[in-house]
Amino acid sequence: MVDLEIEELLQKTIGLKVNAIGKPTVDRAVRSRMKALSLTDKDTFVKKLKSSPVELRFLIEEVVIPETWFFRDREPFRAMTQYLIRRWSPKNNNSLFKVLSVPCSTGEEPYSIAMSLLGSNWPPEKFTVHAVDISQRAITKAKQGIYSEHSFRGTDLAYRSQYFQKNSTQYVLKKPVREKVHFHTGNILNDAFMKGLGIFDVIFSRNVLIYFDPNSRKKAVDILYEILHEDGILIVGHAEANLFSSFPFIPAPFPQAFAFYKKPGPQLITSPQKTAATTAPLRKKAFIAKRVHSSHKDMEKKSPDLGLALNLANKGKLKAAKIICQEYLDQCGPSAQAFFLLGIIYDAANDVTRAEKLFRQALFLDPNHEEALVFLVLLTEKAGYTSEARTLKKRLERLHVKKNLSSQNDQVTPDEL
Repeated sequence: MVDLEIEELLQKTIGLKVNAIGKPTVDRAVRSRMKALSLTDKDTFVKKLKSSPVELRFLIEEVVIPETWFFRDREPFRAMTQYLIRRWSPKNNNSLFKVLSVPCSTGEEPYSIAMSLLGSNWPPEKFTVHAVDISQRAITKAKQGIYSEHSFRGTDLAYRSQYFQKNSTQYVLKKPVREKVHFHTGNILNDAFMKGLGIFDVIFSRNVLIYFDPNSRKKAVDILYEILHEDGILIVGHAEANLFSSFPFIPAPFPQAFAFYKKPGPQLITSPQKTAATTAPLRKKAFIAKRVHSSHKDMEKKSPDLGLALNLANKGKLKAAKIICQEYLDQCGPSAQAFFLLGIIYDAANDVTRAEKLFRQALFLDPNHEEALVFLVLLTEKAGYTSEARTLKKRLERLHVKKNLSSQNDQVTPDEL
């Protein structure tokens, strides 16, 4: 029973399906943490896990064992450069090519991505690589850029002499490669965090979905779908490719790369137009009257694009994004999504007071706006409003429970009713 509680905690926190990594791995991690805490009773340890987010984090660090090396499978990296040169470049010659590696472990994969792009003679100033992992320990090591022989496999090691400096028994990654990768500690299942990274042209997410339970796997894929550019490619592990038959992706023509395009059709995310429609009943009567008496030409005017506002904000173009959001509110009336985006913009500009007010407005219009709730939790915690932050967290937890129940009900077949 105690072991089951630990497994449930890991599953809830990081989506981990324990039998995918093996129960002995979890048992070793538990014994290691209990020893560090001088505990002999598992019940006491479980209570500690439930009451201390820090201790739960330590356990996760022990469970997540990185096993990776540079250029692990060559084809995905070849696929990325082929996609860049043949498909992406002709359409986006003046744009920044953005790649994400999640999870990134100790950095071998994102650095391999950077070396591949540098090796293709693509200008360094025209690409950027972001790397995410839930393990702070792994991220710390990755930022150091120091590796042993264990990180180099195979016979084709020409890149090592080009991009590394030998130091005794270790290899130090050179600065031109290190400075192209931006590392973040975070959870792939954290919707707001992942969306905050922006939109990517290529996403490497290899050998993580196989460790997730079905619900966590679906949530992760939905998030990756949303942050992948409409014409981008998602690269997964070979053992995960067969999972994508049930997701809105189609195979991309890169042999042995296990790459996918988005399936043509409506996106999974709720469009700004739909969000506006759901909030329409909350508009003021005066606003509605104004819309009724507006000219036919005004009625046909296209609504400002909140998706574009989000992209601009992600690129740091806060002023332009802010203008679009305000125009949207002027033309379409109160909108939870518009208020939320403005909150992000003001938060990025360090106007915390205005940001907090906008997140509250978003939640007033849409009490189930999860992203606004997450940001408000962070702001109240940072401001020291412990009691309110705790209340908001409980509200967020109830929302998650409600969504899970709804998801389970949606999966009930007519025969089960």
